[in-house]
Amino acid sequence: MNERPVRILSIDDEALVREIITAYLEDSGFEVIQASDGRTGVQLCRDAHPDLVLCDLRMPGMDGLQVLAQVTREFPELPILVVSGMGGMSDAIQALKLGAWDYVTKPIEDMAMLEHAIDHALERARLRRENREHREHLEMVNEQLRQTVRQLQEDEAAARRIQFQLLPENDKQYRNYQFSRHLLTSQYLSGDFVDYFAIDGDHLGFYIADVSGHGVSSAFVTVMLKSYIGRYRELHRQNRDKGILNPAETLGRLNREIFGCHMDKYLTMFYGVIDWSANRLRYSSGGQFPFPILFDGEQARYIGKKSLPIGLFDFASYQTEAMELPPRFVMALISDGILETLPQQTLREKQQFLLELIHDTNLSIDTLVQTLDLDRIGLLPDDVTLLLVKRAE
Repeated sequence: MNERPVRILSIDDEALVREIITAYLEDSGFEVIQASDGRTGVQLCRDAHPDLVLCDLRMPGMDGLQVLAQVTREFPELPILVVSGMGGMSDAIQALKLGAWDYVTKPIEDMAMLEHAIDHALERARLRRENREHREHLEMVNEQLRQTVRQLQEDEAAARRIQFQLLPENDKQYRNYQFSRHLLTSQYLSGDFVDYFAIDGDHLGFYIADVSGHGVSSAFVTVMLKSYIGRYRELHRQNRDKGILNPAETLGRLNREIFGCHMDKYLTMFYGVIDWSANRLRYSSGGQFPFPILFDGEQARYIGKKSLPIGLFDFASYQTEAMELPPRFVMALISDGILETLPQQTLREKQQFLLELIHDTNLSIDTLVQTLDLDRIGLLPDDVTLLLVKRAE
């Protein structure tokens, strides 16, 4: 179904002026409706819902300034351009004060100038509308977050259920890719989080995140993270923004969002996007450590680079890395809480131990938990989260 053309309302008591403007604009693809006086023009604004108004200043009865005042009061987002040959600078200033978006003098010697002014006003209107929609969405998200915080503060047991309900289904299969996860919390609420999802018919997204600190405030940031990623996915679904497919851009956006909240919280995060058909991974890391471990059936290795956390520095930037994935592989992403549970003395020894654990493309999350002896550890010093990504031919 084709969208209707941009509808322009021309208000002018001179029929010849209206006809000249109408003929030119209709040739340019606009739909034009006309009003010969101010009162009719205001009523057409109410009934016909134009996208833009062209209005003369000097008209009998209700003049252009009165039309401006009335229309801007009833339709504050409707762009109005004054097209008038009467008066001077004082009229232009008064019109702009009353809400006119631009002022074009008659006679119009070059109609292309009028069309340029119309295009400019329509673009400004589009940007203002998108900004308003974005603010409304943020207000809705913030209200949802405030409600979630109230729930978190009122009842930790309910909060834990809410937080774990946000987690993706365990052992989720997307074609020949399988995702499984396991979270162990050091307190009732977790500052760790994982998610995986189909972005579209060609791409899968997944991430692991670890928020600084513990308890309600850290859990709150995981809820924010889920919300932000959900918004980026929805923008992609609406074909308005492809940023969710770009790991570095996604981390950069999250950095600005989290830093701008001034919550004194930051997080480490690894975000990857898998291209289904090409079996190709694009990823970016925001301070994630230990690095993810990839076993290709022959050897295990760490992937990723040192980078800055999310939300700690406003100047932080991130890079997207790309790699071809093996036909069969297992990738293990483990939060840094694991390092405090291992018996090895040095960090190098702990890293080597983890690397040697990932040696089977059929490795299951349960086997990994048992091997790490996590279920028999009492009070954990930090949250421990495991995410396994596997592919079978």
